[in-house]
Amino acid sequence: MPRELSFSQSLQTDYLKQLGVVSWFAGSEPVTGVVHRTPQPWSRADGQASPVETPLKYDVGGFAPAKEPVPPKPVAPEQKDASVANLRQQLNAAPDVIVEDLQPIEEQSVDIDPVEEIVTTGLPARVHMASYRLADELLLLTDLPLSFNDDDALDKLALNLGKALLKKDIDQWQKATFIWPGKLRNRYLLNRQDWILGAFEQFIVNQVAAQPPRWVIVAGEQGAQFIDALPSRHALKGLPCARVDSLPQMLRVPELRKDAWRIMQSVFGR
Repeated sequence: MPRELSFSQSLQTDYLKQLGVVSWFAGSEPVTGVVHRTPQPWSRADGQASPVETPLKYDVGGFAPAKEPVPPKPVAPEQKDASVANLRQQLNAAPDVIVEDLQPIEEQSVDIDPVEEIVTTGLPARVHMASYRLADELLLLTDLPLSFNDDDALDKLALNLGKALLKKDIDQWQKATFIWPGKLRNRYLLNRQDWILGAFEQFIVNQVAAQPPRWVIVAGEQGAQFIDALPSRHALKGLPCARVDSLPQMLRVPELRKDAWRIMQSVFGR
C-alpha cells in the first residue's frame, strides 16, 4: 500500500531529483507524497514558476540486478593466420602504397660536416693588453693585469719612455686596449686559439693602418707570445723590436725601468 512521506523526506527527495540522484526505499510498495515548499520569488532555470505542491509517485523496488559479462567470441586459428598473412602482404607492397597510415621507412645517407681540425697556438686564454701609438713612430704594447685601474700612471710612464727614445716631446699619441675574456664556449671551438690570434692581428692592423711605426716595444710575456704567433709576412715582423718587462711591473719596481732603457738602447741604437 502507498506510504506517505514526511515533509523533510519529500524535500530531500525533490532535491535529489533535481540533482539527478535516484533515491530508493526498502520494499516493493509504491511511495506517494506531496512536497510542500514555500514559493520562491524568482523563476526556475527553465522559465517556469516554482510550484508550491508537487505530487510524487515512485515505484521503488531497489536496484536492478547486474548483467552478467558476455565472454568474447573465440577466433578460429584459420582466421588468425589469414589476418597475419594479409598484413604481411600489405606491408610488402610497393612503397607508394600506404597501409593504414604506415609509410615505409627508407634509409637515406646524410652528409655530416666534419669537425674542423683543432688549432692550438699555446696563447694565453685570458688577455688584457694596452697599445700606445706615439708620434706615429713608436708602437708600445704592454701587458696589463685583469683588474688594472691606474691608467694615469700608466699613460705617464709610456709617454716618458717614448720621449726618451724619440728625443722629443710627444704631442700626438693614441691608446687602445685589447681584452679577450677567456675560452670560447662552443664545443667545436673549446680548444681553438686561432680566433684570439686573428682578433689580435686585427687589433694591430687598426693601430698601424694610418702610419706604420718605425720601432716596436713589447712590454710583457703575453705581448711577446702574440707577436711571435703572428704570420711571418706580418708588417711588424721586419721592424726593430725591443722586449722589456710590462709597464705595470715597472710601476711597482722602478729598477726595472733602467733595464728596459738599456735594452731599448741596444736594439734601437739610441
